[in-house]
Amino acid sequence: MDPSSTAISIGRVFLDTSIEIVPLFLLALLIGALIEEFVSERFIARFLTGRHPGTMVLAAIVGALIPLCTCGMVPLAVAIRRRGGDVKHTFGFLTAGAAVSIPVLLLTWKVIGLEWVLARLVASVAFGLLVGYASTVALRRAAARSAEPAPALAAEIPGTIGSRGEEFEVHPIPGRVRSVWRRFLGQTREYAPWVLVSLVLAAVVDVLVPGHWIHVLYGQRTTVGSLLASISGVPFYFCSGAELPLVKELLAKGMGFGPASAMMLAVPIVNIPTFGVVGKWLGPKSALVYLALCVLGATALGVLAGLLLPAGLGV
Repeated sequence: MDPSSTAISIGRVFLDTSIEIVPLFLLALLIGALIEEFVSERFIARFLTGRHPGTMVLAAIVGALIPLCTCGMVPLAVAIRRRGGDVKHTFGFLTAGAAVSIPVLLLTWKVIGLEWVLARLVASVAFGLLVGYASTVALRRAAARSAEPAPALAAEIPGTIGSRGEEFEVHPIPGRVRSVWRRFLGQTREYAPWVLVSLVLAAVVDVLVPGHWIHVLYGQRTTVGSLLASISGVPFYFCSGAELPLVKELLAKGMGFGPASAMMLAVPIVNIPTFGVVGKWLGPKSALVYLALCVLGATALGVLAGLLLPAGLGV
C-alpha cells in the first residue's frame, strides 16, 4: 500500500469513527457538567467516611460515577481525606473515580456495546477496593502526611476545599445555566484532545497493524497481555473514556477481554500527568508506589476477567 492510499484509508476510518462517537461524547460531557454543577463536594464527602465495610464500597461506587478526570479527582480525594476519610476510603474513591464515570459508561455503551457497561462499572469498583485496601499498607506514612495537603493543590480546581476547609468557587458566575455551560466547555477542552488522539491511533491500528500482532501482544489468557495493556497509557494522558476508540479497534483485531478490561481500568490513571498530580500530594516515591499498585490491580483484574469470560465480549 503506497503512502497516499494509506493516508486516505486512515482518514476514512478516522472520519467514520468520529461521526459515530463524537455526538455522544459531547452529550456525555453535558450530562457530566450537570452532575458536577448540582452535586456538591460537601454532600459527597459526608457519606464517604466511617468504619463499616459498606462505606468503602460506597466510596468506590460514588467515585466511579462522578464525572471528573484524574486531575479533578485528586483535589476531591484530598477534600474527603481532610473531612475525616481514612486512607482506604480516599484511595478507593480516587482509583475507581479515575477509571470510570456516568458519562464514560454512556460512551462505553455507544462504542463497544451495552454488555461492557456493567462489566466496566463492576471492574472499576473492584479496582478501587483492591487499590484502596492495598494502599492502606503501602502508603501509610505518606497518607498520614497527606492529611493536611498543600493549599495550592486544593485550590487548583474550582469548587474544591480551600486551605481552611471551606467550600468556594474561584470564579462565581450568576445562573446555573451559565455555570453548566462553563463546566461543559472546561470538560470539552480537557477531554477532546485525547479523544482525537485515540481516534487517530484507532485509525492507524485499523489500517496498519496486523491482527495477529494484537493477538500476540494482548492474548486472552496471558498475564503478560494484561500487564502490557495496563501500562499502555504511560506515554499518553487518556481521560477515562478517551481510550474507547482505540480499545474498540484492538478488540476487533483480536484483543482479549482480559487485556481490554485491564487497559480501560489502568490507562486513565497510569500515566505521566497523573504521576505529577498525585506526586504533589504524596511525594514522587509514594506516587510511584500508588501507580504501581494501580498497574498490579488492573493486571490482576484483567487476568481474572480473561479466565471468567474466555470467549470475550463482542463489539
